Amino acid sequence: MTTARPYHAEIYNPVYTRYTLLFVYACVTYAIIGFSWGAIMGGIPALRNFVDYAPHGKLILLAHGHINLLGWVEMAIFGAIYYFIPRLVNRPIYSLKLVKIHFWIHNVGLMGMVVLFTLAGSIGGYTPDAHSEQMVNHLMAGVGFFGTLVLLANIIWGYNIFKTGKNGPDYVVAPDNKVEQSRSSSFSTGNLVNS
Repeated sequence: MTTARPYHAEIYNPVYTRYTLLFVYACVTYAIIGFSWGAIMGGIPALRNFVDYAPHGKLILLAHGHINLLGWVEMAIFGAIYYFIPRLVNRPIYSLKLVKIHFWIHNVGLMGMVVLFTLAGSIGGYTPDAHSEQMVNHLMAGVGFFGTLVLLANIIWGYNIFKTGKNGPDYVVAPDNKVEQSRSSSFSTGNLVNS
């Protein structure tokens, strides 16, 4: 029997911890923005009517939906998975650089989408003519560009998580074929039997 291996020290890298927390802070920020936006849209009849009935007004609703889904929901998922996966496999994240790139590309992409959805909905709703239709089309092309950035950020995240966990947990194999895994240097989960 061997002593359980403590968590790999690099799991507690302060820069990695900071970026994991940035995902959580972004989640909270987007949640407050998204919930406030929904309350304002629902609570002000003139705005609610504009969103529901103006030409392209529903694009503002799409901006609200994206800030909630890609903002607070996805950021919460990213932060949680960045926290748990290294601890689950007892290995540091595959690439800290990719974590940083993921954070910034995702946020730039999301904010670009939200701003352009809102502008397209506002411009297309107030002045429904040929010029505003053309402007809405250009803005929606920009939404596509920023949406591609969000997709790229998600691919980077998935790749980084896959590479971190691809070899499975970092176990210590004891001579009697029992396997031990630890959660920290002072806490052990006990023996896991490999059958």
